[in-house]
Amino acid sequence: MMKKLVVCFLAGVCLTSLAFAADEAIERWSDHHPEASKALGLWVKAHPEAAAKIFEWDGHHPGHSQEFVTWTIEHPAERIDGYVRAHPNVPSFDEIMRLHRPATEELMVWCRDHAEAARALMAHPKGLEWAGHHLYKEYWHLEEPGK
Repeated sequence: MMKKLVVCFLAGVCLTSLAFAADEAIERWSDHHPEASKALGLWVKAHPEAAAKIFEWDGHHPGHSQEFVTWTIEHPAERIDGYVRAHPNVPSFDEIMRLHRPATEELMVWCRDHAEAARALMAHPKGLEWAGHHLYKEYWHLEEPGK
């Protein structure tokens, strides 16, 4: 009897885990977080060159971009300079800062305003890059971004 209970429990855990994993599929992120998805799309549309650079950065340095989003959420009173001080020598981030500082600070606001959605997206390595290519490519993936 105990063996049957253990098997049933484990089967239930496996089924629950599969259902949870299916709900968290990156392809369904926008469906699960429609307000955050819309807001991120508006950011991309307003800052296509910055978006392209950040999507590219995420694709090449997913651990750093995940840390950026996590740090941003966990340090709500800090601005971009606080992240830079706490994370010196992050690959390619100096260029993003130099060229796209205001847009990056707006992305930080998005992360904080939509923390659950931001964490869910970044739970997938290269989540921002994926979103850029699959959800928002018409806004930035142009020969002349923003036009």
